[in-house]
Formats: sequence, structure tokens, C-alpha cells
Amino acid sequence: MVNLYQELQEAIVKIDRDKLESVKKKVLKTPSVDVDKLVESIRTGLEEVGLKFESGEYYLAELILIGTEVSEAVEKWKPLFEKKEVKEKVKKAVIGTVEGDIHDIGKNIVGMMLVSSGFEVIDLGNDVTADKFVKAVKENHPVVLGMSALLSTTRDNIKKAIDALKENELRDSVKIIIGGAAVDDDFAKAVDADGYAANAAETIPLVKELLGGF
Repeated sequence: MVNLYQELQEAIVKIDRDKLESVKKKVLKTPSVDVDKLVESIRTGLEEVGLKFESGEYYLAELILIGTEVSEAVEKWKPLFEKKEVKEKVKKAVIGTVEGDIHDIGKNIVGMMLVSSGFEVIDLGNDVTADKFVKAVKENHPVVLGMSALLSTTRDNIKKAIDALKENELRDSVKIIIGGAAVDDDFAKAVDADGYAANAAETIPLVKELLGGF
């Protein structure tokens, strides 16, 4: 018999809105829901969706649709997450699209995947200046900083932000990952980022590798 967590994962992978709506209600009605299993089902489901998108099986519109649906589900389940006893300090991640670029679909999906992996995500939005990245790192003490750039004209603003972190002696306090159509692994190395993710599906494995697990 398929359990609640399997149902959730399958609904996400198949982008089944009706099934997901049913699971949303079941979760709220189920006593003693295992929040860790809930999070793992979301994370695994979204990773599979990301891989299907990369292989061409799913289109961008479907990626956005399931992202919105899962975000709504997580919002409804917020009280469950708040009830969960926090045994250790929650890891934080700061993300943002760099100055001059307003594309944020990929960033939003990455943010959601980080949340489903147990991170507290501080999303700075798009068109984020170097100073804003510095301020966010200084105030929030994240373990991960994610920056994206889809426009080639804005990718140098990633270097600008990293240089600003160095000037403020914050660079070594955080793992920096970058992504977006305007960048690649060679660029990541050139600007002293810690890693590059070609797509949303690669982000969580990369973060795990950089942090030595969660």
C-alpha cells in the first residue's frame, strides 16, 4: 500500500495537481506526521522533476507549475514545521539574482529545494547589488550563498559581489555557489566561487558535497 509520503513524492513527480491537493489535506488530517519524511519526499520529488526537465521530458511551464503547487503546500503545512522541535541550529542559505538581471525562475526553484532540504532561505530577489549580498551575509551568517545570472552582461556582477565579500572579510565564512545560463564551471573557478550547478537538480548534491552532508 502506498503511504502518505510516497503519495506526495509521486504527485510531485507526475505533476498531478489533483493528487497533490488530496495529499495536502491528508497531511493536515494525519496525526503525528513525520516532518522529516515530508521534507525528504518533497526534496526527492523535486529532484526527479528537475531531471525530467533537463532531459526534455518536462517543459519550463510544468516546472513553474509544480514549483508553485509545492510552495503552496509547504505554506499550508507551515504549522507542522513550526511544531517540530529543532535539535540543532537551522542552517541558512542566502540566494539572489545578480544586479542587472531580473530572471528568477531557476533561483526560485533552487530556493524551494533548499527549504525542502531543511534550510532557512533568505531570498534577496533579483537585481541584487554586491552591497546587498554583503549585508545579507553579515546579518544572517549563512553557510551557503547562491548567486545566479542568466544575462551574459551581468555575470561579472558575481565577481563584483565575491570581491566585496573578500573586502569585508566574509568570503571564507560561506560556501558560494553560482548558476544560470551566463555562467559555467570555468567561470566559477575564475571568480573564486566554491561550485557551479548547471541546473536546479544539481544544486542540492553540490551543497551536500560542499558542506560534507547535511
